[in-house]
Amino acid sequence: MTDHHDPLGSPPDPNAPVEPTRQYLFSEGQVRMAFVLSVVGMVTLLLVLLLLATSRPQGRFQPLDASEFESAVQEAAGQLEGYALLEDGRARLDIDHAMALVAERGVTDPGFARAGAAPQPAAQAGQQADGEGAASAGAAAEPQPVDGAAAYAVCSSCHQGNGEGIPGAFPPLAGHAPELYQADPGFPILVLLYGLMGQIEVNGQTYNGLMPAHAHLEDAELAAILNHVMTAFGNEELLPDTWEPYQAADVAERRGQDLAFADVYTLRGELGLP
Repeated sequence: MTDHHDPLGSPPDPNAPVEPTRQYLFSEGQVRMAFVLSVVGMVTLLLVLLLLATSRPQGRFQPLDASEFESAVQEAAGQLEGYALLEDGRARLDIDHAMALVAERGVTDPGFARAGAAPQPAAQAGQQADGEGAASAGAAAEPQPVDGAAAYAVCSSCHQGNGEGIPGAFPPLAGHAPELYQADPGFPILVLLYGLMGQIEVNGQTYNGLMPAHAHLEDAELAAILNHVMTAFGNEELLPDTWEPYQAADVAERRGQDLAFADVYTLRGELGLP
């Protein structure tokens, strides 16, 4: 039998298989446009970064005004007490103020007694209290020997009453003072008169501080302090046979040299002391 085609068309067969239609989220044109835009954006970003890197700052540099800082420093320095500036730029620290600072840091028995201020004998005090002032006034006019142990009170705030010092802060005098004497008997006098500042080593311990000058004390007071230090704390056993007690004239001979802390420190090194 021959199939005849209906010219008017026939309805689709409901049982015939249906081919799936392919659908895309983005069209080919949209993908192409997105790629072009990303390239243009990257080029634009690179141009902007290049312009920022090569452009010069438009601001103006202004010099720093240090007047406010200097005024603050001067105001703070004006509040400091216990020191005086010398014409050569050095500073002189009042020993009483230095002792007070040491005491504030927890040092016991700072010894605020003035050097050479030995206690007055009770008999002499009784005579003065009873009105016998004529004899005591005549005795007071005569120079009295200075008690080295009492004069050492000005040193005990740092080096302690037993001469052991404070590890890491103040060097000991016990065992070390005879070393200074053997290096040069006159060197301990210079240390007391002019002070010393710099790193030193005593008994394997390093110290880097300031020994203030004590030139304000009398020659007899300084000599008495040195004699006490050299013969106390077991130091007398370490002194050489050529040891001679210091006299006030020995101290007076070395006054007026106008040495600085650094000068005494340099001399210490020249003597072979670490």
